[in-house]
Amino acid sequence: MPNVGVAIAVSATGIVAGLFLAEAMSRYGALGAIAPAALAIGLVLLRYPAAAFGLLVAGAILVESEAQAFLPPVPAFYDVVGAKMTPQDMLLFTGLAGVLLQFVVEGERPRFPDPLTAPLLLLAAAVTCGVIVGHSSHMVSIGELFHRSLTSSYIILIPLLAVNALRSTRALKACLVVGGALAAYKGASGIYASFSGLGSAVESETISFLNPVPNLTMLIFVLGVVAALVRRIKVPGWMLVGAPIAFIALVVSYRRSFWIAGIITLVAVIIIASRHRGRAVLAVGAIVLALGVAGAVAVGSSEGPQESPLVQRARTLSPGKFGSNRGDRYRVDERKNVLQNIREHPVTGIGLGVPWEVHYSLAETHDRRYAHVAFLWFWLAFGPLGAIAYVFLLLSALWTAVRLWRRHPDPAIQVAAIAAFGGVLALAIVELTATFTSIEPRTSILLGGILGWLVAAWRDLPDEEEKEERRPEAIPVLAS
Repeated sequence: MPNVGVAIAVSATGIVAGLFLAEAMSRYGALGAIAPAALAIGLVLLRYPAAAFGLLVAGAILVESEAQAFLPPVPAFYDVVGAKMTPQDMLLFTGLAGVLLQFVVEGERPRFPDPLTAPLLLLAAAVTCGVIVGHSSHMVSIGELFHRSLTSSYIILIPLLAVNALRSTRALKACLVVGGALAAYKGASGIYASFSGLGSAVESETISFLNPVPNLTMLIFVLGVVAALVRRIKVPGWMLVGAPIAFIALVVSYRRSFWIAGIITLVAVIIIASRHRGRAVLAVGAIVLALGVAGAVAVGSSEGPQESPLVQRARTLSPGKFGSNRGDRYRVDERKNVLQNIREHPVTGIGLGVPWEVHYSLAETHDRRYAHVAFLWFWLAFGPLGAIAYVFLLLSALWTAVRLWRRHPDPAIQVAAIAAFGGVLALAIVELTATFTSIEPRTSILLGGILGWLVAAWRDLPDEEEKEERRPEAIPVLAS
């Protein structure tokens, strides 16, 4: 027999919800209809902060702001939607609130993102100094300072979220499965976009991805599969199929910096994964590096009336070709001006969001709140403390990845740590010619996600006396 009380309660709830929704739509339109669903999702994420972490990082990888193959662009995902915050900001703060609520209920203390706590705190102090100097210049609005500082905060706060949300080896492996699937998808999407003409057009040619996030994600995926093969660890078939696809998509991105970073990190990953340190391994690494450079130069020196865009782009890798176009000349001019601005403000920098002054003529005109060398940009925006924090953070991340590779008992985590090492190293190499960290929100989120996974895996390390003597030599599903 039906429960009359329950039926009345359900009916009353439905009527109230319907009236609330109708009133919201009449006052706020479509936003009023979406708001209740967003509120419900927010409550779920408060209960499961790991889901907020996953949506934040996966969204930055998956969602493009420009037309790109299979999925339509969603630029609104990166726009301010309310309370001067973007959807990424809301996901981040919802996840952190969920962590706080979780520990209040359980009576535990939140974990710090060790062993990266020190460099992250140093970066936080540098960002604070940059905001203060930028505000005192009276050249940057408070709203712009808020958004620019939030971009840097992704790198600082996402590891704090991850170390408290990802509490098991299973959760760490789930991140690997999702990340690998996204990289494989971006590879297929990028190839389709490039060869179908649906992607972004650069120098009259259609590329796979211009944004660094898909390229870095695909590179990390390829490095992980290569590391697993070198370690003779069984890899799921879909990864073996997806890795070459991601590699081809990375090639047709026509990003010279990623080509160079890919060659160097591939050599580094092969050497690290081999677990050997002898002359033979160094010789193999040197040969691979030489072949990569020689191949690029050989391709670059090929002549013919119908040069492919890949050949034309590879030709610019030759040292003699640098400076042959206005873009390269601008970077040289920019560097001279940036160094002069640093000499004039060696202790404080010029402040976050403040454009640098022109002291020498420029080949082109670009945004002067940007500098192509990341180390110099961090010094400009945050002072020498920012430059030190940037280097300290990257070196600490590399050290953490190496320690995880050597100490974690699970082969999947070991391989992922090697791939993360290659990803951080690749980003450092790329940022010798273009700055993305703390400037481009998607890249900052991805870097924060990598650092977050590393500190969560560090927390997952067993005590020395509890280490298992026998380690499995297969990764059947990566999520067990």
